[in-house]
Amino acid sequence: MKQWLRQTISILCLMGLLCPAVTLAANKQTASKTTKVLTSIYPLQLIAGLIGQSAHATGAALKVSTLLPAGSTPHDYSLKPSDIRRVLDADIVLWMGPDIEPYLAAIVARVDQQKVIDVSALPGLHRLPLRSLVEEDDEHDHHDEHHHDTDFDPHVWWSVENAEVIVAALHPLIRGVTTSEQGELGAIERLFSEIKEKLAVRKKAAKAQLPSFIVFHDGLQYLEHDIGVSSKARVVLSDDHQPGIRTLLTLKQRVQAESVQCIVAEPMSNLSIIGKIEGDQPLTRVMIDTLGWGSGSYVDMLSAAYDAILHCGTPSTKVN
Repeated sequence: MKQWLRQTISILCLMGLLCPAVTLAANKQTASKTTKVLTSIYPLQLIAGLIGQSAHATGAALKVSTLLPAGSTPHDYSLKPSDIRRVLDADIVLWMGPDIEPYLAAIVARVDQQKVIDVSALPGLHRLPLRSLVEEDDEHDHHDEHHHDTDFDPHVWWSVENAEVIVAALHPLIRGVTTSEQGELGAIERLFSEIKEKLAVRKKAAKAQLPSFIVFHDGLQYLEHDIGVSSKARVVLSDDHQPGIRTLLTLKQRVQAESVQCIVAEPMSNLSIIGKIEGDQPLTRVMIDTLGWGSGSYVDMLSAAYDAILHCGTPSTKVN
């Protein structure tokens, strides 16, 4: 009977009657298992991509993309009609929430909220408070206003613990992933145990070798917290803010008082400002993109940041 069935299928395939239908059905089945995840920013795409490394995601097809084009930021981006279609067509929308990304709020409100994950509202998320430019400064004139609409630092993706919280929230929504709560938690724990192990050596080296430093834009507080260090000051609190003369003077005094040797900036930072706060000894300048553009994975993003911080101990020449 089985031999006859195989022969019949072979004949029908040769006649072009059955195989195309079988192939089409298989393709439809694969497509139906594919979960399209749209993230608002690139670091969330890297974190969502960790799902594919989970042992319990076997057989689950995941397509993760970022709404913003490479190199752009939520602060200066205008939505296009095609962007709106992508938000509405996604199986899951992973974003930072209406307070952090107000430009997306009206569109995300049109999506079935069962398919939406607001990272800023996740239970268990570690939230660090917003910082001033210069800590322990009692004079209000030197404390520029914060330019975020939240009461916590929104750059939560730099914390490995927060990445684990995000993956745990996303994991059950992916088609093909086990629905066993115990199985999910076990897979996530194993995944992040491996991640922490991979990063442990770099983290230890960064903490041991990092000299006194400041950051240009206050977007790396969670990274500092993970390593166990703290910047002595911040030059700007947001991308659209420039420090005044009094602030620059205070920063220069802090650089001298704390023997600051290094400044961590971003590719888009206005580096001309650095010359106004450094003394005769030039500050070593290292670059870390807070949105992780160019990183191939979440671990790559963190590894590159740790490696960049290690360069803070490398002497620099002054650039005018």
